[in-house]
Amino acid sequence: MIDRITIYIKDVEFDDVRERLDLSPSGVAKDESLIYSSTIKKLKFEYKGRRLNIAGSLHKYAKGDNYSLFTYDEAKEVLRELSEIVGIPLNRFVVFSIELGVNIQMDKDVERYLKILHSYKLHPFILMSPLKGTSKFKGSKCTFSEYVIKFYDKTFETIKRNRIPKEERYRIPANLLRYEIQLSRKHLKSLGFTNVTGKNLLSPLHYTRFKRLMKQIFNEIVFDDTVDYTGCLENDIKKHIFVLSDKYGYYLQCLKDYFGETAYRKERRRTNILLKRMSLLPKGELEAELKSKFEAVISKV
Repeated sequence: MIDRITIYIKDVEFDDVRERLDLSPSGVAKDESLIYSSTIKKLKFEYKGRRLNIAGSLHKYAKGDNYSLFTYDEAKEVLRELSEIVGIPLNRFVVFSIELGVNIQMDKDVERYLKILHSYKLHPFILMSPLKGTSKFKGSKCTFSEYVIKFYDKTFETIKRNRIPKEERYRIPANLLRYEIQLSRKHLKSLGFTNVTGKNLLSPLHYTRFKRLMKQIFNEIVFDDTVDYTGCLENDIKKHIFVLSDKYGYYLQCLKDYFGETAYRKERRRTNILLKRMSLLPKGELEAELKSKFEAVISKV
């Protein structure tokens, strides 16, 4: 569940970590001091101005890839190992950002599930930028100021990013859908994670809260899949279809521009109430499968 992470450790003596991490000059800082760096099992270590930064995927560090299952217990082992390698206790590892993610094995082509993603908190999912060296990226994201929600084709991303030849692609699981949340330190604080360190990441409490957060966000996502409107009021059906349309965002912007913030916020409140009520309706085939398989995967990590 815990994948990419950015950590910094302050007041580190260079001589204490140089040989341990095999650091070598890699650049010059703004104050003209040297920057030293190294890479160990796909994790990057950088020393600059008495501060040691660690960035990369704990999942890849442990397994060499991040398309397999990666559990909380495995993440804890990686953190303990990093502490031993660096020679610094985990309570000094300050988490600057963290990525939570799971890979969901789907029955059909991932693009079909990506097409039913609509919005989260009335913010639409938009297409992600193409991978470097490719003409496309099979994914959608919903971006907020302090966090990002992403869904993308993990099978496609793994093959293209690692340039895996055709004769070796059989080992990459087909139809893998990646669901991930990227959280900044500021957003972690707003969620009640006031001081996330390597040490308290070992606490089951943090694991439980991270897991709850992933489920909460997932369950509030609006999907544009087939809906059974049996028993619904005509106006509710009309409004729901309009809310899921491409023009609804434009309508909200018009309310704000021509009628003011109060009218805009009133409409958003009414829409949220409608969406919660309509979310109880029978789901389309793709949405029902995705929700079922997400619950199965999140229970394992």
